Amino acid sequence: MSAGANTPSSPDPAGAERAARSLRTRGRWLAVVGLAGVLALAGWWVMRREFGRPGTVAVSPVREFGPLPAGLSPGDLNLVVITLDTTRADHLGAYGATTVETPALDRLAREGVVFEQAMTTAPLTLPAHASIFTGKFPPEHGVRDNGGFFVAPDQVLLAELLAQRGYKTGGFVAAFVLDSKWGIDQGFQTYIDDFDQIRGARGKSLDDIQRPANEVVDRALPWLEQVKGERFFAWLHFYDPHTPYDPPEPFKTRYAAHPYKGEVAYTDTQVGRVVEFLAARGLLDKTIIAVIGDHGESLGEHGENTHGFFVYEVATHVPFILRAPFASLEGRRVADPVRAVDLMPTVLDMLGAPVPSGISGRSLRPLLAGSAVTMDLEGYAEAMYPLHHYGWSDLRTLRSGRYKLIDAPRPELFDLQEDPRESTNIFEQRRALGDRMVSRLREMEQGFAQVKTAQPAADVDPEVRARLAALGYVGSFVASASDPRSDRADPKDKVGLFNLLADAREANTGPDAFEKTVRILRRVLDEDPNVIDAWFMLGNAYFRAGKWQEAIAQYRRALDLKPDYDLAVINIATSYRNLGDDDAALAGYEHYLRIDPKDAYVRYQVGEIYLDRGDLAQAESRFREALDLDPAVAQARNALGVIAFQRGDLVAAERTIRDAISVRNDVRLARFNLALISEQRGDTAGAERLYLEELKIHPESFKAAFNLSRLYEALGDRQLQIDALKQAIDGNPHFAEGHIFLAKAYLDAGRDFAAAIDLARKGLELRPRADVVPLGHFVLADLYNRTGRSSEAAREVARGRAAEGRPRSRS
Repeated sequence: MSAGANTPSSPDPAGAERAARSLRTRGRWLAVVGLAGVLALAGWWVMRREFGRPGTVAVSPVREFGPLPAGLSPGDLNLVVITLDTTRADHLGAYGATTVETPALDRLAREGVVFEQAMTTAPLTLPAHASIFTGKFPPEHGVRDNGGFFVAPDQVLLAELLAQRGYKTGGFVAAFVLDSKWGIDQGFQTYIDDFDQIRGARGKSLDDIQRPANEVVDRALPWLEQVKGERFFAWLHFYDPHTPYDPPEPFKTRYAAHPYKGEVAYTDTQVGRVVEFLAARGLLDKTIIAVIGDHGESLGEHGENTHGFFVYEVATHVPFILRAPFASLEGRRVADPVRAVDLMPTVLDMLGAPVPSGISGRSLRPLLAGSAVTMDLEGYAEAMYPLHHYGWSDLRTLRSGRYKLIDAPRPELFDLQEDPRESTNIFEQRRALGDRMVSRLREMEQGFAQVKTAQPAADVDPEVRARLAALGYVGSFVASASDPRSDRADPKDKVGLFNLLADAREANTGPDAFEKTVRILRRVLDEDPNVIDAWFMLGNAYFRAGKWQEAIAQYRRALDLKPDYDLAVINIATSYRNLGDDDAALAGYEHYLRIDPKDAYVRYQVGEIYLDRGDLAQAESRFREALDLDPAVAQARNALGVIAFQRGDLVAAERTIRDAISVRNDVRLARFNLALISEQRGDTAGAERLYLEELKIHPESFKAAFNLSRLYEALGDRQLQIDALKQAIDGNPHFAEGHIFLAKAYLDAGRDFAAAIDLARKGLELRPRADVVPLGHFVLADLYNRTGRSSEAAREVARGRAAEGRPRSRS
């Protein structure tokens, strides 16, 4: 019996016999003899109907949704899917909210169909979207978490099916968790996900990389304008209601006491822009608009501040609104429970396209057509976050009719009709029903067509593995979804620690951010030293503080618990890079590419290492691999320009770097490199202009500031030289050479000797390049001489000569 089929109105003897066999298979015997057997079977059937066990009667697919406007057929319609990240259904006017203004979404609800009880499959962005677009539950499509999991190429997504039917397909996403590298872009001819991943530190979570809703719409509307004369499928994803809650004005002021509500209200205005665009171009009445939330937000209910941890209704009940030009679909409300997996087959059905076999989603045609048949759809959702990030038990939930079961070390059962807030666990009071639902949930899990999910990289050569282990890249243990739930901590008992980690994320800004963050994370680890993400976040705190060795130690602890933790691998590698240990960094990046070979930015970083080593051939190969994976990696184009420059081909260098700027106007060091080309050509004024442009876009670009200081020194402008050097060390307080050259500039100017002495000392403490070390000592010696400290001056002269490899004077 497949999940989601329709229940017959009377028992089916053959179905009952199959059910009896199923019970025997599971070790539960049911006597089927004479009248007693018949009664037992009837009682068993009633028991299963009580919580909505689906039957086998199929709904005829010939019922219509109603007439379309004259001259249109289903195959002429366009499709726009809008996904609202982290949006609670009860915060929209269409779902009864009175304190949040959502006029655009409320309009779609009035003109379309509102599904009052829609259920997501996971309280996390990537797994939930994978379900929306495949029509499958997470165990079936294999994406169980954000990051480290990928939509496999053999999964069939909605965009692929529509592209095959001649639709123009465009996806416009607001967060890196939906980047094309995770495979969610399959079938989209245009996919706008050009997030800036080259951050000098990855010491962030995936959630930190995002764009506001207005930028998503700004990118989508020109594409819609371009394809408006053809059939199209557009997906727009809005991330604003996700933490941190910081809506723009006037919503920031209007919802000052409830910034989450402000984010929802602001997002609604951007939905309105899309609707008005379609209306102004005569497209609204030939376009299906489907709006659905990927998951909700707990906002403190059940003790959870955000989402991802629990599977209560505040996180799994999502808005689902469908506006279509069929005449009978205006102003309708559907009270029957439906699932996010039903969106894909429903819109395909409305477009007159075949629905693929082998999916769990069902077309909601019977409900939309006003059929009296109850579909009795079973809802499934899971929270793997407690397992993958904390080492605690995962959670699975089954929604069937009015009842909802949460399978946990201490299971919970709720009657959503009587208790929609899930305040009273009735599992013990209704133990028989609870046990049956547990059995049904386990049966569903066994019946899912299991997909192999992302696993740690396969073993490599033993010597290489030993080296990786020594560097901290290979751990010893990892939790898996197949581990017994009862053997792990119940997330209900750990929600305080979960919220402390959320507090740590919020504390990572401000003057005392490092101390506050470390203090919170140490509290978590004192209580539970096996919390994977606490070690990872502690590593990030040290990373942001420039304490690379300490960061590596914390990341290693995270990898001990989760060896395939991709961001920990990358952050260790980048920490080694910042320490100047490129061999260790290269080992880490190469190891990561065995986990995720599609990461274009890591390939770019590998190329950077080879470029620094002067291995231009290897560097060029890695940069081209990065661009093959993602042509939007402007940094790789810029780096290819550097290679052309080093080979003496200034024309090719300039052309390639300007190509990089055309892809991404703010690509780091592009104008810096153009300035180098200008200097090579003797164009000092052009070089100055380009260095200043680089610094205007990236004030922290210490390399540009340093080169600018050298240019001003050659021009004899001492003050501008000093100002540029100050900007260099402001941009990078660990820039040893900048400190030493600023000390020398003060010395040459004959001023601020005390400050110059401090700068020279600091520069030497920071361990500058070997060829700069003698200069540091000689500058310090000169400064000591000028301030009457001759013995210290002599000592620095000796140190400078030793650094040069010169013998000491015998005088």
